Amino acid sequence: MFTILYVDGDPKMYPIISHIYENYGSVSVFPAGSGEEALGWLSNYHADVIVSGYDLPAMNGIEFLRTVHLRGISTPFIFFSERDCLQVQSDAYEEDVFGFIVRKGSERKPIINLLRLIMWAAGSRETEYPFSHEEHGT
Repeated sequence: MFTILYVDGDPKMYPIISHIYENYGSVSVFPAGSGEEALGWLSNYHADVIVSGYDLPAMNGIEFLRTVHLRGISTPFIFFSERDCLQVQSDAYEEDVFGFIVRKGSERKPIINLLRLIMWAAGSRETEYPFSHEEHGT
């Protein structure tokens, strides 16, 4: 079982992510609506992977990532953001982000690609990618 801290300023995304991932069976998703809320959660719990958007209330995703690192938390961090800007991606990789996936609303393909990246970041040893049969029509 993987534990994901999912940080997003868009409350509509959490139910979509949690429904798909928790139905997959090996993922538990905990939501936070801001960097501050996520930092509070991290002071009491552990996540195998942190997934964050860029546009968060009060602090943006890069500031959140920096704060996570300043607190000595080395959990793999993945950006899942609608912000498709090379400068943001460059800043993220300078801060040692594990990965960056651009999403467009609630499109399915980026959500599935995110799950694959989460499994890789968490060290999954599964040989078949989740949902691979759906994409190949089998």
